[in-house]
Amino acid sequence: MFYIKNRGVILIFFLFIYFKLNQTLIQSEYECSFNLLSKILNVSLEYNKDSKNRYNFCGSSNKGFETMSCDGGNNVVLSISLGSNRSTILSSSDFNCFSSIDIIMLNLNYKFEKNFLYGFSKIIPHFLSYYTDESLFDLDFNIDNSKAILIDRFIIKKLKIKKNYNLYFSSLKNVSIFELEYGPSNYQINYINDLIEIKNFISINIFSSNIPSMKNINILELVLNLLPSFNLESFSNFSTFSNVKSICLNPINPSDIFPFPLPLCDLAFNNSLESLEINYQIDKPLDFIDLSVLENLFLLLMPNVGPLFNVDGEFPFVKINRVYSRFVFSNGRINNFYFINSSTLEMENNGMKGMIPTTYPNIDISLKGNQLEGEIDESWCGKLFDISDNYISGELPSCFKCHYLQPSVSSTLSGNRFKNFNPNNLEPCLDLELNLVYNHSFSKSLTLYGKNLGPFYDSLRIYDMDSIGILPIKGCKEYKIRKSFWEPGEIPRTINITFPFLPQGPRTFEISAYNEFLPQIHSIIRYSDYFIISGKYFAYNQSVINVLISNHSCSIITSNFNEIQCYLSNSNQIINNNNEELITSIIQIMNVSSTFNFTVNRACNDSNCPIAHCNKYGEYNYESGVCDCYSNEWRGYSCELKSLNCLSNDCSGNGYCNGIIGKCECNKNRIFDDCSGILCNDVCLNGGNCNFQIGICNCSSKWIESSGCSIPKQSIDSQQLEQIENEQILALFGWFGNINRFLTILIDGKSCDIISNDNETIQCYPPNYQCDFIKTSSLELSVSQNNFIWNGIYNPIFINACSNSNEDSSINNSYSSNSDKNNQKENSSSNSQNLVLILSILLSLILLGLLGLVFFKKLIIKNNYLNNNKFNENKIRLNEYDNDQPDDSSKNKIKLIIL
Repeated sequence: MFYIKNRGVILIFFLFIYFKLNQTLIQSEYECSFNLLSKILNVSLEYNKDSKNRYNFCGSSNKGFETMSCDGGNNVVLSISLGSNRSTILSSSDFNCFSSIDIIMLNLNYKFEKNFLYGFSKIIPHFLSYYTDESLFDLDFNIDNSKAILIDRFIIKKLKIKKNYNLYFSSLKNVSIFELEYGPSNYQINYINDLIEIKNFISINIFSSNIPSMKNINILELVLNLLPSFNLESFSNFSTFSNVKSICLNPINPSDIFPFPLPLCDLAFNNSLESLEINYQIDKPLDFIDLSVLENLFLLLMPNVGPLFNVDGEFPFVKINRVYSRFVFSNGRINNFYFINSSTLEMENNGMKGMIPTTYPNIDISLKGNQLEGEIDESWCGKLFDISDNYISGELPSCFKCHYLQPSVSSTLSGNRFKNFNPNNLEPCLDLELNLVYNHSFSKSLTLYGKNLGPFYDSLRIYDMDSIGILPIKGCKEYKIRKSFWEPGEIPRTINITFPFLPQGPRTFEISAYNEFLPQIHSIIRYSDYFIISGKYFAYNQSVINVLISNHSCSIITSNFNEIQCYLSNSNQIINNNNEELITSIIQIMNVSSTFNFTVNRACNDSNCPIAHCNKYGEYNYESGVCDCYSNEWRGYSCELKSLNCLSNDCSGNGYCNGIIGKCECNKNRIFDDCSGILCNDVCLNGGNCNFQIGICNCSSKWIESSGCSIPKQSIDSQQLEQIENEQILALFGWFGNINRFLTILIDGKSCDIISNDNETIQCYPPNYQCDFIKTSSLELSVSQNNFIWNGIYNPIFINACSNSNEDSSINNSYSSNSDKNNQKENSSSNSQNLVLILSILLSLILLGLLGLVFFKKLIIKNNYLNNNKFNENKIRLNEYDNDQPDDSSKNKIKLIIL
């Protein structure tokens, strides 16, 4: 069946080749091809004839310099590629006869008729010319914009010019992509923007001696290759680039220095610029450059800024307000590291100083070749960065130490000053942890997780399985292992993983998914206090393994897929105390476990103890069945393992370091890995917790620390003194708890007899004191219970007054008598004041009456006088009198007012 299928595929392939090579052109296309090719070569020598005695032009010539691609369905020419023939002069009419031409490619030194580019009768989608003769641009001046180049994608490479040319943008009104490259020359092409209407370009890539104006041009990408004869004054044309989305500025001579395009920073805020790439060395700016107007800019690339582009050694930009997708500022000279908010940040070889962030900044970052200091932590593992050749110190995280031989790791970290790391003397990676879980939700994937698994997908390999993909999820910590979706079946639950770049050399681990297999135990062999458990489906990660021997925890020393070695102190005593012949063991891996019963000899002698080699680091002990290691540097039943260091080798003077398991064996009442903690004697109740520094419970304010937070510590928040008939009752509010041994309340040393009490209130009969005396005397109040005393001031709130003595009554009577006397005096004084007021009013009325009589008498006299004199005299006298002085009536009124 497989053979038949493949035979069909082969047949189809040969049929395709046959029809492709034996396409028959229609007559007009054939004649056009014949005429064109006859101009540049001898057709009879370069092409073979077909069965119809016609040349087969579809394909390559015999020498392979000319190629035509044809459409077999329509029998027309689609593309033409012509080789070199210096003597041939091409005309646009040579191509106009092709009905469906899509690509014209001309190679090596063809010459052209005048106005060749203006002569096409229809738009040519692609026109490419390499090593082009200058006659291609021998064009009449397009004075009325009536002539245009009918090409969509117009690409000219290696143009040779021997005079200056002007290229008008109006002639490119049909062009969407334009590229023009010409080699070193004393002449140049001037680009003249004579556009009146808006013109849209996809891209322009030109060699130029000036910055052309982009007025009335919308363009996605503009690439300007700056020639050595560049006119710096044309930089002012950058002010017309409002509708340019992407700008790339390249120097033809890498040593040339040009200024930063400052007019771009003066564009309107709604400009279209999104990407700016400057590949030349940038001249020194006069001041800091404000980038705030370029609000849409998300790519700013300056990979070769040079030593001049700074302001007195400082970073030359200010007001960088946006988040960039990529920001590059490299090979310059700035004093200090300036962090830019960018998804990718590259600031290489700038000689800048500063501190590198300890925690990875969650961006792709390259800072190599500087003088940065600081430290890095585990968060850098698996991230994209390059911090080589700096002054970074501190400890190199183990995820890098274990895989430093991987080129993608060493190349990004070399040339620094890490404390615990010597690249010329790498230590073995001993803390590699592997865990594997099968994903039931997706039957073709496994999750590998653990520690120091490698920062990148190629840090580990799975050689014996095809179509397996390894996807890093968390660098050095988690990987997803997937089988290709087209592969049948599920992914295996047990795999071999190889780490090829470990310092001790490549190492392969067999590992199984924990949630798929029970641990299988084949045997358990005891060597003194060591137990060797053989089987499979175990784990490399010791933290997921739990071994019980006769219900006693056996400390894991080493483990892998097939073997576990553990240590059980005083195992002889434990086994001898076991009355059963079989010893029960439980081996738990993650959340699955198996039970295994085994027998051991109660004593080890020459006949039942294996002879161990002790790895030259110890001597075999036939009594114990293990090696006596020569020094504390080695451990294991055959001295095959280096001793483990404890967190504190002297265990804070409160225990000893067990180098077999790497933990301190602490004295009684001591805790922590370094035995520095002191256990509390009591269990801390009521929300308390043990202060291991002093061994006493930390309790809330309501409980006594020395009691383990079990006995209440009383406190008073408020006091209230109430008068009920002839008795006073004092109420104390606060916290007293439900344990009140020897509860006593004293006021100024005198007992307050307790009436009742609960958790928050006590009532008692206080000593009989006067209210004023209580207020002014600051009497001491103390409440004691459970051997704890609370002291404070007796200052109760008074309820229902406070009269409880004869002295108080006499004081009140005296106050009442005095009040009556004062009232009598006040009434007498009030009567006297009323009499004086009445007399004053009577005298005022009499005086007013007398004044009224005087005024009335004078008024009568004045009237009689006016009647006895002539009218004129009276008028004059009256006017004089009125103008000079007031009349008697007025005088009287004034006097009255004065009175």
